[in-house]
Amino acid sequence: MLTIFEKIILGHLVGDYLLQPKKMAILKQTKGLNGLVWCLIHCLIYTLVICLFTSTIEPIKVILIFISHFPIDRWSLAGKWLKLIKGRSFMEAYQSEEKLREVDLAFSAIVYVIVDNAFHVLLMWAIFNYL
Repeated sequence: MLTIFEKIILGHLVGDYLLQPKKMAILKQTKGLNGLVWCLIHCLIYTLVICLFTSTIEPIKVILIFISHFPIDRWSLAGKWLKLIKGRSFMEAYQSEEKLREVDLAFSAIVYVIVDNAFHVLLMWAIFNYL
């Protein structure tokens, strides 16, 4: 039997990766109504997947899953966090002229993905453990 944490991880992987095409991933952060609509669609899909994996039908949890996912993806909070803590910056790596620029770019992208995943999973964990 899977634990709630394992269900959250599996739901997150499916909702944030397997069911999010490249177009959605890019457009959900664009300014204006178009970006807002793409982000809302993604968050709806993500919420439904998490609810399916965790067998959640409690309205407060459903709402919190949706609301917690939206700002992280809409405004790229992982990037803002890395900037705040002076962590790896994708843009700094991109603009670098150093010999190992491609390695720095790849590592910066990996760090961003890990921070983004940590935000999502930690929030899901809190929602399912404290409500």
